[in-house]
Amino acid sequence: MGALTLGPLVLSLDRAYAGLGFAVLLLGAEWLARRGRPEVASWGWQAALAAFVGARAGFVLVNLEHYGAAPAAILAIWQGGFEPWWGVAAAAAASVVFAVRAPALRRVAPSLGVVALAAWWLPSALFTPSGHVSAARLPPLELETLEGQIVSLVDLGEPSVVNVWATWCPPCRREMPILFEAADATPGVRVWLVNQRESPAAVRAYLDAAGLPHDGVLLDPSGALGSALRVAGLPTTFAFDAQGALIHVHVGEISAPALRSLMARLAGPDGAR
Repeated sequence: MGALTLGPLVLSLDRAYAGLGFAVLLLGAEWLARRGRPEVASWGWQAALAAFVGARAGFVLVNLEHYGAAPAAILAIWQGGFEPWWGVAAAAAASVVFAVRAPALRRVAPSLGVVALAAWWLPSALFTPSGHVSAARLPPLELETLEGQIVSLVDLGEPSVVNVWATWCPPCRREMPILFEAADATPGVRVWLVNQRESPAAVRAYLDAAGLPHDGVLLDPSGALGSALRVAGLPTTFAFDAQGALIHVHVGEISAPALRSLMARLAGPDGAR
């Protein structure tokens, strides 16, 4: 759900669609270069680089408060965090500059650019529903805390973020502190960190060694939640509204700005409805 699985590789759909757009741009440019237009290949690579850097720069500028305090996090691109239309604008600007120096591109670049843009945008628009992600709901499972308390996920009656993780998963370990921070900062939204298929002793030992609290940590020794939500890889973060309807899925490590935006969305009238 929300991801493309290719053997051991798990890729969120938004990244898969973006990758398709880049592939169409670069392969098309290389094909045209081999047909007697060598300048097209150089333009294609520069336009792709401009799109990537522009999209990342846009996200950083939108979340400048966070990245100003932690500039090294700008390089953490594996967490996601891109503003696609900033990337489109940057690629268009780079293409204009390139076309000034190579007039032969003035016909080719717009056409190939539009095809690449369509390869990214059309699947995203057609296969990503607006509003709620799908008809999926928070499954009626009862899970245990590390203290042995039974928690029924569907009886909470408030918006919630459900993160599935394991102690052996490096991205899971990296993102856990910001999940605990988000839980403390947004009391109207519950944050559950559901461990998959590990013993209470192993989970407790990891949390204690990392200096992390036990609050909000649930045990799922059989992996029932992961199976019910069709988790393709760890970590995956789900957002549910107060009625238990799924409204967002983030596959892979989540950044602090993305999590903060998601929590704000859940705390608003739409998420609490």
